[in-house]
Amino acid sequence: MTKNYLLVVLINILLMGCGSLAKEYDSNTLQTSSNTFQATSDTRLTPSSDNDEDYIPNAIEEYIGSDMYNGDTNHNGILDGLETRGEFGDNYFSKQWYIYSSGSLTNGSGVSSLLGYNLNLLPVYQKYMGYNGGNNIVIQIVDTGVYYLHEDLYDNIDTERSHNGLKFGRITLPSTSQPHGTKVAGVIAARGFNGKGVRGIIPFGKIAVSDWLMYSSLEILEEVWLTGYKANDIAISNNSWGFEFSTQTIPEEYMQRASSQLREGKGRLFVFPAGNLRNIKGSANLQYILNNRFAITVASVNYNNKHSSYSSKGSNILIAAYSGEDIGTTPTIATTTVPQSSNNSSSNPTTWHDDYERNYTFDFSGTSAATPMVSASIGLVLEACPTLTWRDVRHLLALTSKQIDSTNSSWIKNGAGLYHSIDYGFGLINPAKMIEVCQTHYDLLPAEDSFQKTIYPNTPIADNLSTTLLTIDVLRSLTIEWVELTIDSDHRYASDLAIYLVSPSGTKTQLLDQNTISSKASTLETTADWMNGGFRLSSAAFVDEISKGEWQVEIVDKSMGDSGTVNTLKLKIYGH
Repeated sequence: MTKNYLLVVLINILLMGCGSLAKEYDSNTLQTSSNTFQATSDTRLTPSSDNDEDYIPNAIEEYIGSDMYNGDTNHNGILDGLETRGEFGDNYFSKQWYIYSSGSLTNGSGVSSLLGYNLNLLPVYQKYMGYNGGNNIVIQIVDTGVYYLHEDLYDNIDTERSHNGLKFGRITLPSTSQPHGTKVAGVIAARGFNGKGVRGIIPFGKIAVSDWLMYSSLEILEEVWLTGYKANDIAISNNSWGFEFSTQTIPEEYMQRASSQLREGKGRLFVFPAGNLRNIKGSANLQYILNNRFAITVASVNYNNKHSSYSSKGSNILIAAYSGEDIGTTPTIATTTVPQSSNNSSSNPTTWHDDYERNYTFDFSGTSAATPMVSASIGLVLEACPTLTWRDVRHLLALTSKQIDSTNSSWIKNGAGLYHSIDYGFGLINPAKMIEVCQTHYDLLPAEDSFQKTIYPNTPIADNLSTTLLTIDVLRSLTIEWVELTIDSDHRYASDLAIYLVSPSGTKTQLLDQNTISSKASTLETTADWMNGGFRLSSAAFVDEISKGEWQVEIVDKSMGDSGTVNTLKLKIYGH
């Protein structure tokens, strides 16, 4: 794939689903409400580092000069950690329903957020906000660049670990037509308690900026992800971009090396969106950059805990986080943007009327918006539990995530009692639960092990909508962390195939459904028989099951007229 083609694909997929269809509203409906809110008692923890129980840790209050013994410094009945006014308030915090939902209007859609439908971050904020005793958690944003001079980002920018596509320690300012990276940055680490606009999920974490999407060469990506200046200090790489179809393995090689070499050997975390292609039968499992065990792939959930209409499916999806549809129909994500790039007028607004410099926006959605929520949440978990390896973080995500939309038929209960869905992964991320588990009753995983078995069935695929069943007998017993199935088939129209994998415990997950890749083969630089020679599919659904026994592969040809044979199947299992 050429550099220019790579860039075009990246930017196209990056932006799909991230804009919104604006409607015209009366300006009065978009005014920042003076009505603030208080936490309910069921979100409180007995604090050990938040003396005044205002959801700001003592260390942060000391750092910013607030009174750690007075939880209501404005004397208005509002806890300081929820304040939107004054020297330490965040003006639009009441609009950030994904942090704390008060059941109020947050944009111009006329749809209120739902009380309690949020990431449950307030208990975490009694202890952790990314400050980490002055050794701030560093999260890298690999994107179109970040407007580092932004009033709500500047204090959290890590310049020396940033990369402008040419060298470290320099940052290029994006134009008003390239706000995507700045929006991502606000979700992650807009500075908290500074009397300005919004608050990031990890408001005292540091942001290492990369504008790699503007260059998109693999050589530069190696610097950004792996070999760059002080790369060891970066805990997480947020990558809110992706492909429709990709078999490129070089990025995966970089991630593999980073998982063993960086963060003192505990490994950097790589977080990606599942994609915004559900409406054209897109799948997260069609991208090698997502269906490897180093990528944390994120699905998108709306304010009502239902998957977003665009969020791509995939058995390789690990986790879900909040986003929205468009600004005219649902609550969306409040964040920073490149100054002067949003609209505060009464006609088609994308920010609030009192955002006079147009530094902020509520026009952010797509899986690109859900991804930084996961990156920032993991940052908080690593502050609380710094010994976790990249594998332990993934394991905790599986163990602690919240099952939502429980009537959705995609949920399956695996043999270890964990629920997984091709729509939601293991569910909505729950950083408070992750911290509780890792600090009280979690043992680090033993060394990783793996094995693979290849069979050569040379079996014709039934072309009549019936199921072709193949079996793979596994003799080794590992506790499963990740499963890969590579299928080599000469089927002339590979996109007709739906593929399922069934474990010895009886857990059945859909690895792939019928899709449109074959019909767009020339555009995507592949062929209609794109499984010929082998294509890898992956799944997180079998976590903590035992590998030994008979595995079944079910293949259904959903369209008649084309035929083919399964030449080989390779099952590879990672675990311990």
